[in-house]
Amino acid sequence: MRTVFYSFFIFLSVFLTGCVNNQKIEKVVGFFQDQKAGDLRENVFDISCERVARSTYIVRGEVDDPDLKNMLLDSLKAEGLHVHDSVRVLPYGVPSTRALIDLSVATMRSSPSHLAPIVSQALMGMPVRVLKQKGGWAFIQTPDHYLGWCDVSALCFISDGEWEEWKQSPRVFVTRRFSEIRDSETGKILGDLVAGCLLEKTGMDKIQIKVKTPGGIEGLVNVNDIKSFDRNHFPEMLDCHDLAATALELIRTPYLWGGTSMGALDCSGFTKTVFRQHGIVLARDASLQAEYGKDLPVDKGWEVFKTGDLLFFSPDEKSDRITHVGIYLESSEFIHEAGKVKINSLDSTRVNYSRFREKTLVKARRIEGQLTDKGIVYLPEHPWYVCN
Repeated sequence: MRTVFYSFFIFLSVFLTGCVNNQKIEKVVGFFQDQKAGDLRENVFDISCERVARSTYIVRGEVDDPDLKNMLLDSLKAEGLHVHDSVRVLPYGVPSTRALIDLSVATMRSSPSHLAPIVSQALMGMPVRVLKQKGGWAFIQTPDHYLGWCDVSALCFISDGEWEEWKQSPRVFVTRRFSEIRDSETGKILGDLVAGCLLEKTGMDKIQIKVKTPGGIEGLVNVNDIKSFDRNHFPEMLDCHDLAATALELIRTPYLWGGTSMGALDCSGFTKTVFRQHGIVLARDASLQAEYGKDLPVDKGWEVFKTGDLLFFSPDEKSDRITHVGIYLESSEFIHEAGKVKINSLDSTRVNYSRFREKTLVKARRIEGQLTDKGIVYLPEHPWYVCN
């Protein structure tokens, strides 16, 4: 009986110690995920712990910040735990950590599968950070810090030296909604382009510009479809009325979850695309965009808003969670992507008044004059695009 009791006591002691240690693990990892790792749409923090002995754990997973990994392991050790490090720091196992998008529009998905939901899109000439590969897929980060999987065939891998050369090369930015590259001799279409694509400029004549894609295709683009990628053609002082004109050109553009190109858009993809055409890189999602810019009151009436302000909405009147965004025009009206790009009003006397949007308006931000190092970035000074 004494032996049975002793064995039970040992078992209970080990069990309780394991429970306490598991709670310590959950507390530390939870703290780092919630307080240190940042938004997981923009940062990698995927950690799990496996207990292999009484107070010994294998820590597995991936992060994209080596300092954060070291802080996590030190915190676990400070709790009296023995840890074996199996945490991988990204980038890892890729031919190069830098690449340029080589399709007019490259789809980004939530996982490495064509069946996975679309989370965003990247445009030709966009520089991306390549974090890892799986099969024919690459896990990339775009200049707005957003993460997603894209088909490797959409990428042109470059070395750090080639990336620096590209940043110093003369380039042109596509301004027309849809365009194409044509063969200089036959006029045959070599590829399509959409507004926002970025190409190297190799020469010019009166009506056509000689360009080269990241993958090396050379051809001609109509001079009226592009503008030079430089500070002269992207004024740092945002012209909000020009911005509104660009937004209005997208009226009735269809909705696509994850869409950030001229063919189809989601709500934050719409605002992001409009601002990008004027040299401003916004954060990807509505809830992320709502973190940047000058905060404006939403309980003082629409008269406090100016053309170009971003308006943020919740899914219902009882929530303050941000799920939708639009661009304020003037006189109570705003333009947004909701099934299609359309204009609604916050004024109950207007025929296009939306009671739902008025009642779910929870935040507003002014982007004009609010450039930062993240969230509202001036494109001609973005370190992924130009040498500083």
